[in-house]
Amino acid sequence: MGSKPATTREAILDAAYGLAAKDGVAALRSREVARACDVAVGTIYNYFPDIAALRTEVIGRFWREALEGASVAMHDAQDDTALQYCRRLLVALNESMEGFRATWLRDMPALDGRTRQRTRSAELTCFQSIRDAIKEAFCHDVAVTDRARANIDMDQLADLVWSTMLEGIRRGDDSGEVLFGILELALYA
Repeated sequence: MGSKPATTREAILDAAYGLAAKDGVAALRSREVARACDVAVGTIYNYFPDIAALRTEVIGRFWREALEGASVAMHDAQDDTALQYCRRLLVALNESMEGFRATWLRDMPALDGRTRQRTRSAELTCFQSIRDAIKEAFCHDVAVTDRARANIDMDQLADLVWSTMLEGIRRGDDSGEVLFGILELALYA
């Protein structure tokens, strides 16, 4: 009698990610992941203590891949103005998320409390990195006028830009571009 092939944490995460992309993260169940990996349900729990931990990892991977898909690192934006950087970031994040908007973001409120809490913590870490990059872009943008620098707090500006971008991504609207148009007049005119 042969034994089942060994699986890895990464293989389980790959299968869970694929299922969540297709059916939504709230629909993710241990039994379906085990079936997709051709392993026993208990094997899933060898790597993830509960479904909340697996869902959290899947959502974390989603955001990491969205950002990697955006591939908008600060070192790529050295010659950009801060607004050009933000526009490229917004376009790239929207493109990365296009196929997932209907399931991933819609499912977040349907998740159990533990998953939402863990996911929120992981997202906040990721989002803080993005927000810090946006602030850095504005702080180092030599095209921003002295008047704007004297009157606008860059921390608050980064918060406003990121929260507007994120809400626009979640809703699928162009509120980020509206804000960018206003900022262009305020920062560079």
